[in-house]
This record gives sequence, C-alpha cells and structure tokens, in this order.
Amino acid sequence: MENTKKAYKEILKALNKYKEDIVFDISDLERKAKNHLFGVELVEKYGFEIDPKIIHSTDWQELMDNMYIGFWDGERRNISWSDDGSQPKNETLLCLKYPTGAYIFGEDYPAEFFQKFFLELKTYEPKYTDSNNNSLYFSLDNAGKIYNAYKGILKRYYEENKEDLKKRKIKQMKDELAKLENV
Repeated sequence: MENTKKAYKEILKALNKYKEDIVFDISDLERKAKNHLFGVELVEKYGFEIDPKIIHSTDWQELMDNMYIGFWDGERRNISWSDDGSQPKNETLLCLKYPTGAYIFGEDYPAEFFQKFFLELKTYEPKYTDSNNNSLYFSLDNAGKIYNAYKGILKRYYEENKEDLKKRKIKQMKDELAKLENV
C-alpha cells in the first residue's frame, strides 16, 4: 500500500503543480486515488478477497446483491431499528440487507429457511443487528471474513433450498388436496 500511496502522492503533486496549465480534473483523480487506496486497505488490512480497483466510493457502494459497504455517521445514515438501540458513530461498516426477507429463497416466503440462513450469517459476529429489517452490520475488523465466505454460504443455501422448495410445494399441494377432499 505504501508504494501505491507514494505513487498517487507524486502524481497528484505534479498535477497540482501544473493545474493551471492542464485540462485534467484533479479533484476527480484525487477522489479516484482515495477510493483505490481504500480498496487496497480492504485487501491488505482487513483481508477482503476483492479487486481494490472496483471500489468507487468510500461513502456507499454495493459490493454484490444484498451487500454494501458504507459510512454511517449515526445521523444522516443510521440503523433503522437496531436490536439493542445502539447506533454507529462515524464508522465504515459492511452491511448485509434483506429488505424482502425470505423472498430471497422463493415466492412462498420460506421464513424458517431464511431464519436458518440469517442465523448462520450472525455467527460471523456483526457489530450491529437490525433483525426487524433483516440487516447485519459488520465492523471492518470482522467484515473480510463474511465478505469472503458469503458467496459460498449463499450458494449452499440456494442448493439446499431446491430440496426444501420441493418439500414445501408437496406439503402445500397435499394441504390443498385435503381441503378439496373435505368439501
């Protein structure tokens, strides 16, 4: 990271020296350098298995479906319904959000199946939890672990859901058949 920081510092120093004579948007380049350095920090300091060049914001960015990294000041951006009432104050957090809850696994809203998935995600020790809104917030010190494991966890649950969905459909059809037979 130190070489990357040094490179940006030297490049930006040279550009700023000649900013009256050039057409580059130096503030945009500075912002891009800051974002890239944040990406490098995610890799080197926090263990994220990520291409640091994909980071385009230190304020808010979707990393994959239902996963975001962002800055919570506790006022402008806060946790809607924190389980313990606590709020982050000037923290960058990794957030897993499931606004539609169990619909992630099917139109029949398999609540028990979703809870099993959500409870496994909680084993990665989020700093803040908003169970009412199906959201988990991880400090950067802990976020690399869940980021790196997430795709595998999600894939495993999607595979497991294929069988579970069959069982739910069979039960639903049997219940409908029983209703028809009792009419």
